[in-house]
Amino acid sequence: MTTIIDVAKKAQVSKSTVSRVISGNGYVSKDSREKVLEAMEALSYSPNLIARNLQSGETKTIGFLAQGYMDPLGIFLQSFISIAKKYNYYVTLYFTDGDKKKEIEALNQMKYKQLDGVFILTRANKWEVIEPYSIYGPIATWHRIDSERIYSSYVDHYSGYLRSLHYLYQRGYRSIGHVLGNVENLNTKARLKAIEDFHKEINIPVKDEWIFHDQSRIDNGQNIAQLWHEMVNKTDAMAFYTDSVAAGFISELQTLGYSPPEDVAVIGFDNSEISRLMHITTVDYSIKSQAENSFIYIHNQLNKETIPQQEMRVQLIERNTVPLRLQEKKQ
Repeated sequence: MTTIIDVAKKAQVSKSTVSRVISGNGYVSKDSREKVLEAMEALSYSPNLIARNLQSGETKTIGFLAQGYMDPLGIFLQSFISIAKKYNYYVTLYFTDGDKKKEIEALNQMKYKQLDGVFILTRANKWEVIEPYSIYGPIATWHRIDSERIYSSYVDHYSGYLRSLHYLYQRGYRSIGHVLGNVENLNTKARLKAIEDFHKEINIPVKDEWIFHDQSRIDNGQNIAQLWHEMVNKTDAMAFYTDSVAAGFISELQTLGYSPPEDVAVIGFDNSEISRLMHITTVDYSIKSQAENSFIYIHNQLNKETIPQQEMRVQLIERNTVPLRLQEKKQ
């Protein structure tokens, strides 16, 4: 079997020079690099990555866990992979389909030294089940979680959601429906607190029928459109916790013969690609920075470094789905 020593002898360079060419780390002159690559090709040499990983104790690979496709996934994954590549890490995507066993199998890859760390976009198991795996490698998530063992790159959904409600009110909307995520999530609880505080501030009681909970994201925009269609006293605006559900809501209303935003204003949350394509007013809460900060945390933990994290900001992105109401225009 051809070894790195054989390549060094044929290229007439040192073993460390060959190692730097293979790893991509460290300086190698153009002439020496060409000699090494020619020798590797002539000898049909392929680096034994598994052996190298066992020797170093690192795989240079981070696991990215998600239950399945969701609208923010594309932005988050692209940003995560981009910064990982910058620091010479690979990213392996695991779709668990919401299967708790599959998620545990992925987490076990750290235990078996197949992954250095893990990022969790959407989870299947409870956090108390996931937390113990942090002894095998760093774990990060964008979920809001208070944990000393799992890093959270969350943005304050209370202030972002409250800002969107104030914006709707200033545009002339008084009956506002709320489409929220899983009631157990801390972000959902933060939004419920924002709803409570907002309605106290404007002195308009919130009605139970104005609040909808989305558990799956799949087809729920359409389902909520049907529920809105059946309401006797329809809300004049709907605030969504994610753009993809807002987009499904708009699409289904159009099928039912409505003309949003004339019939109902819509505001989303994510500033994802679908919100740009459908011109949905939305809240940008720094998905890219959340992804980058999650990787930076994992990288710093693995390499005992202190690379600074990105500042995260919440911004309202005005598009076409929250027009100024006529009564406001007359004032």
